[in-house]
Amino acid sequence: MDAIIKLFLISVGVIVLGTFLMYGLEYNHPDSEINSLENALWWCIATVTTVGYGDIVPVTKLGRAVAILYMGFGISIIAILLSTITNKYYKKKIEIFERKKEKEEFDFFRKEVMDKLLDIERKHNQYLALYNQLHSKIKNNEDKSVK
Repeated sequence: MDAIIKLFLISVGVIVLGTFLMYGLEYNHPDSEINSLENALWWCIATVTTVGYGDIVPVTKLGRAVAILYMGFGISIIAILLSTITNKYYKKKIEIFERKKEKEEFDFFRKEVMDKLLDIERKHNQYLALYNQLHSKIKNNEDKSVK
C-alpha cells in the first residue's frame, strides 16, 4: 500500500481515537466546551492540523496533557507527510535521471563498439586486399617461372 495512504489511514484512526478520548475526558466537566462528539472531533482536527482556533479547548489537566500529545502528533504527521511527498518526487526525478544516464552510457558504449567493429572490418578488408595482391603476385611469379 502506498505510504501516503497508510499515513492518511493512521491519521484518521488517531483523530477518531482522540475524538473519543477527549470527549470521555471532558464531557462531564461543567466549564468544558467539549460536551459532544462533534465538538470533540472539531477540537481534534483543529489541533492535529495545527490550526488551533482556540474556540474549543480542554479544561481538565488530563485533557490538556492529551492536547499536548495531539499537538506533537499533528506537527509530526505534517512533517512525515511532507517528507514522504518530497521523497516520492525526488525518487522519481532521480530514477528519470538514472535512466537517462544509463541510456547515454549505453549509447556511448554501443557507438564505441560499432566504431571498433567498423575499424576491424576496415582492417580486415585491407588485409584481405593485401593478401589477394600477394597471392596474385605469387601466382604470376609461378606462372612466369613455369614458362
